[in-house]
Amino acid sequence: MNMNRCFIIYSNTKVTCFLLFSLMSFTRLQKQFLRLNNRLLISIMGLFFINMVSAQSDVHLIVSDRAMVSGASHLPFWFWANQDGKIDMETSFLNLTEVSTEGTTVFSKKRETKLSYGASLLSGLEDDSYLQLNRLFAAIDYRGWKLSAGMYYDQERFEGLSATNGTLARSRNARPYPRIGFGTPEFKKLPFFQHWLKFKAEYEEGLLDDRRYVTDTHLHHKALYFQVTPGADWKIEAGMEHFVMWGGTSPDGRIGKMPTDFGSYLRYIRGASGDDVFPGTDQLNVAGNQYGTYQLKVKKEWERGNVAFYLSHPFDDLSGMNLRNYPDNLIGIHGHINNSKAFLTDFLYEITNTRQQSVQDSLYYWNESKGEWARKEVDNYFNHGVYRSGATYRKMSIASPLFAPVIINDGISTGFGSTRFLSHHFGLKGMAGTDLYWKSFITITNYLGHYYTPYEPSKNQVSALLQFDYKSRKLPFNMMLAFAFDSGKLYENAFGVQLGISKQW
Repeated sequence: MNMNRCFIIYSNTKVTCFLLFSLMSFTRLQKQFLRLNNRLLISIMGLFFINMVSAQSDVHLIVSDRAMVSGASHLPFWFWANQDGKIDMETSFLNLTEVSTEGTTVFSKKRETKLSYGASLLSGLEDDSYLQLNRLFAAIDYRGWKLSAGMYYDQERFEGLSATNGTLARSRNARPYPRIGFGTPEFKKLPFFQHWLKFKAEYEEGLLDDRRYVTDTHLHHKALYFQVTPGADWKIEAGMEHFVMWGGTSPDGRIGKMPTDFGSYLRYIRGASGDDVFPGTDQLNVAGNQYGTYQLKVKKEWERGNVAFYLSHPFDDLSGMNLRNYPDNLIGIHGHINNSKAFLTDFLYEITNTRQQSVQDSLYYWNESKGEWARKEVDNYFNHGVYRSGATYRKMSIASPLFAPVIINDGISTGFGSTRFLSHHFGLKGMAGTDLYWKSFITITNYLGHYYTPYEPSKNQVSALLQFDYKSRKLPFNMMLAFAFDSGKLYENAFGVQLGISKQW
């Protein structure tokens, strides 16, 4: 593999980073992704340092330490969920130290060109201590078009109060996987539509380089959104998120290595059926593991705040795309008050229903050709028959963390134990006094398992969190104290305490 050259120039104690990509054919891109592993997470990316008099840099360094203890064999749900895969849940004690840096360099304000970059290194002290490079990325933004590479976090939405960051298929639960992405981080105006119609798009290719059932699985993702502003205080956003697991090698001798040629790639990303080089299941259905969501958000703004209503509708196949599973949705409402010192600045409520999964009236239908009753092919969100690890990465859900538990066999994730559930999630946030911030979650879920392997009886689960953050100029650092508990049949009952300290420069 030819690596991009790196140049280092130091001047005036300021270091400016710039991301350089060479043009690569599709074949070379595949080979580079296949060579990615834990020790070479961003071999696709070259960094070089260059002195530019007009450049302006803003760089931050953050050091934090958190100690958490649980009265059970595992940490409570809201200590580890949506933490970007930083925290090992299977422990009763963890001391997590994190060193992060992130920055932005503006090369030319007139040309609207800027570079962003960051890295996060973790050290977890427990029975099985670990050292983890959790984030390492660089991205260049030119007039609202952004090219990113490495392991990077998704943007946090709804003030971090959502159980799944506003979409069922894409959360900040698991550790970020290595990927290349190109798109528009914000909405851009469409020609000839003035200001009332805008669009936002994203196209990504990544590699799930963890231990999983189908090794070297690629993960394709694309998204397209449109925004309409019918009035000065209204915004309506609608779009779709589409994911495809493709390529890789299955341990099943009947399947083996999945096709990765350019023609097959086009079938994957188009959602088409496989041809004769694909396994029989892909020829009958669609190529690869296809899933995603339809997204809708309606936002109303006032002088004192705003309220947003949003919906995320999952699909696993054509029945979901055709809305045959119309009862299954994440529906939420988020309110924000424009007073940073108010006791309550944000509130959020979400209801998630995934129980129907395209089943109408009965699990069985009359097969006229065979003259017998046959079982319907129902959905099983984010699980898959060929890509058996499902929508997981490093044994954690890439989708909503409410899809649980992740089943582990011989150290490899093999999908979710329950994809049918009904959940109510509440989130609150505000200030409890001078320099004292607080937030709270409570999540109440009824898990039913799968249609093929139901829980009998169903399993109820309650998980809650109360967290306080003290940020004052009187102290040279910030402090955090949190309490969390689990109660129910899905996870072992647990109560935990977390104490943290952090410093930013």
